[in-house]
Amino acid sequence: MNQAAFVHDLRLRYQAEIVQVMQDLVRIPSQNMPPLGEELACQEYIAAYLRRAGLPVDLYEPDQARGLLEHPLYWPGREYRNRPNLCSSLPGSDDGRSLLLTGHVDTVALGEATWTYPPFGAKIADGRLYGLGAVDMKGAMGAMLVLFKAVAEQQIPLLGALSFESVVDEEEAGVNATIAGRLRYGPMDAAVIPEITALQVYPAARGALITHLLFRDTQDTWLEVGVKDAPQADIVRQIGLVLTALPELNARRQQVDVPPLYQGYPEPAPAQVTKVYAGGWGSAVPIAVPQEGRIELILQSLPGEQRAAVLDEMERWLAGVVERHPQDFAAWPEIHFPRRWMVPTTMDERHPLVTTLANCVAEVTGMQPAVLGAPYPCDLFALQEIFDMPALVFGPSGGNAHAPDEYVELESIFQFWESLLLFVMQWCGE
Repeated sequence: MNQAAFVHDLRLRYQAEIVQVMQDLVRIPSQNMPPLGEELACQEYIAAYLRRAGLPVDLYEPDQARGLLEHPLYWPGREYRNRPNLCSSLPGSDDGRSLLLTGHVDTVALGEATWTYPPFGAKIADGRLYGLGAVDMKGAMGAMLVLFKAVAEQQIPLLGALSFESVVDEEEAGVNATIAGRLRYGPMDAAVIPEITALQVYPAARGALITHLLFRDTQDTWLEVGVKDAPQADIVRQIGLVLTALPELNARRQQVDVPPLYQGYPEPAPAQVTKVYAGGWGSAVPIAVPQEGRIELILQSLPGEQRAAVLDEMERWLAGVVERHPQDFAAWPEIHFPRRWMVPTTMDERHPLVTTLANCVAEVTGMQPAVLGAPYPCDLFALQEIFDMPALVFGPSGGNAHAPDEYVELESIFQFWESLLLFVMQWCGE
């Protein structure tokens, strides 16, 4: 039996277990709400699963990793008590290539939007598994966990070591926990992160400058219905002017040098508004002209771009808006940075890590996958830029990440599992 037939047979044997573990993880809330997070129960589930299989488990809080708090890219202000990372390793029998399978168990906060499917129900409908974190990334993490156990159970020969890692605090530009993992265990020969890719291979990821624009009304503004010439607030108009001018910033962002892995995107470096706030909502909030407002603005960046240049471009755009409307801006909007600079990153798409995985995907699916840059920021830069590790992003299909009715495609999960197992056998076993 050839390797592809072998992994397909194993997929059929483990398929029900893959689905069960995915559902179990989705049903355990693990929301990240900085500075806190509720990942502990999920990590304890994974630890118990591995221990039942007789596999080693290391649970440790990220700030227990020696050197993390002193690291130049440590982002302060996060609390890690009862938020452990998890690692388990299988040794290789020789001096072969090692591989790290690493992902995050935390999800974004549930928010206020209405779901059709229960966010922690892990309901399966029409070939999809629904739930908060289903595609980002509990579906792939569950599948990868079963794969790691299957390698051990089936005694698949490994020349190089294979490690499984589940980190906390990835959402909200966390990254500290991924840095902690490499400080604790050191670099490996390669790594795979199972973010959503629709079975495409991403050896690059965008960066992101996450900014909050704060608008304050400098007048003593209020609203009294029926009073002629009542003073009018200006922050709503300020927000409107900035939002109206956003296409100008977005157009500027598309003029940057675009690396080959991003040239297929219609907007390679988008500027996006993700939150707008002023005044509150609902009957518990009094009817009054708002005196403060906020915009969350994210400028995604491409490999090769530096934070200072991206910030300068945004500041010059904002200055232009203010200078065109001096009568509406008695004070400049304040700029705050609630999250770290997510560094854009890339590696050589001709590296054996990329080509070997792409060939494995093609052998499983019958189609050669595209090799692209990820259209989002993630922890990839921590591995590539800080620890000089070849690393890429590879995961299943799905939709509605960070939104209601998030889902992962089950058939894609199974193809992801087969492709990744075939890759493990070729990367660690040759």
